[in-house]
Amino acid sequence: MKATYPPNHPQQTSNKARAFTLTELVVVIGTIAVLVALVLPALAGAANKGGRAQCANNLRQISAATTMYAAEYSDWLPICTVGGGNAGGGFNNLEGMHYSYYVASGSPNSLVPTNATPASSYYQNLGYLFYAGLAGNGSIFYCPDQWGTGFLGANYYLPLLTTDSSGTVRSSYAFNPRITDPTNGIVLRLYQKISDLPPHKLFVVDYFGAATTPVHFRDGGWNVLFTDGSVQFSQNVQAYNLIQTTPIGESTASWEGENQIYNCLELNH
Repeated sequence: MKATYPPNHPQQTSNKARAFTLTELVVVIGTIAVLVALVLPALAGAANKGGRAQCANNLRQISAATTMYAAEYSDWLPICTVGGGNAGGGFNNLEGMHYSYYVASGSPNSLVPTNATPASSYYQNLGYLFYAGLAGNGSIFYCPDQWGTGFLGANYYLPLLTTDSSGTVRSSYAFNPRITDPTNGIVLRLYQKISDLPPHKLFVVDYFGAATTPVHFRDGGWNVLFTDGSVQFSQNVQAYNLIQTTPIGESTASWEGENQIYNCLELNH
């Protein structure tokens, strides 16, 4: 009998691949969709925590730079010269918490110089650290989670630090924002020298303004730099509620409301 195939030779088969059925294709697509839904939130959460960690690192650098600045300038902390309350030359009034965000106030659409005379009122708050060469290119003035969000994000001032059309540069951090007596409208800065700083009080904080969500919204809170140089993440619910109702401006209601928010953010819960 003649053999159909030579010994030890594999039987020939068709080289045509079997196509997926519609049901199999739907199952594969559904599986991929489920995996994407599971993985993306984890990746987003990791990215957000990375931004929060970099923000905390910025605040630690600001703390160290402020200490070095005070050592060079007879214990004085960086001042604020903007606002009508400083018209008399006191240079330490904060008529509104929003003035604590100012870094520079000068010529429109121009790079912030490192050699302008401080008395020219060009630099504001953290801007003095830039002037003193203690803040690099100024990127530490911006929370990574605020990088591209309007006039409080670094993208608004590229190349860093370039003023906007009004001649202003702002930071995404409120620097040394407390005032002496909110209830009676005494807006003199509470901490004027580094020797004025009490232990573990709010010194620099993430922007809140009239924000409806926290800066680090996935984690529901704000980074706070304290006067002792430590950084803590605050998720205070009462602070969040106050932010929704406190007017941000130059009035007794805003001063008192902001002061209560600072008090709440000092409580790390």
